[in-house]
Amino acid sequence: MIRINVAEIKKRLVGSKEFSYELTPDELGITEADLKITAPVVLKGMVENAGDVILLKAEAATEIERTCGRCLKVYTEKLNAQVVEKFYPAGAENIENDAFIYESDLLDITEPVRESLLLAVPLQALCREDCRGLCPVCGADRNEGDCGCDTTSVDPRLAALKQFIKN
Repeated sequence: MIRINVAEIKKRLVGSKEFSYELTPDELGITEADLKITAPVVLKGMVENAGDVILLKAEAATEIERTCGRCLKVYTEKLNAQVVEKFYPAGAENIENDAFIYESDLLDITEPVRESLLLAVPLQALCREDCRGLCPVCGADRNEGDCGCDTTSVDPRLAALKQFIKN
């Protein structure tokens, strides 16, 4: 767990505190099934006293291992996540059910950082933008060269028309 003591910044009207951590996936509760992280997670940011709440602003950066959705090659990708969350004191009224709370002047920022990293992963995994993928006929990697297979296909419902055009 990553905890930050906010007792000092709560004493001042507009107090803030900067922090920097280098974390492992285990410290964030991220398993390989969730996300395969291949480098330490570098977390830099600050917590600010915003009156009734403590505001967390941070950036997490790491590298992850993914499998390309087109050519099935394993590659590493840089991942950057922005973390912006409000923390309410325990016992505060009129807060949402999923709001983050803190007790005893200690913020546990583990869950917001974990969530932000998992949500920052792009939905489509591509080793590069112009990845040509695999040949649907022979399965060769088209990025390495043209395999020469005929990949033109005709809808079976229109096959009769193809014969008509040939004649």
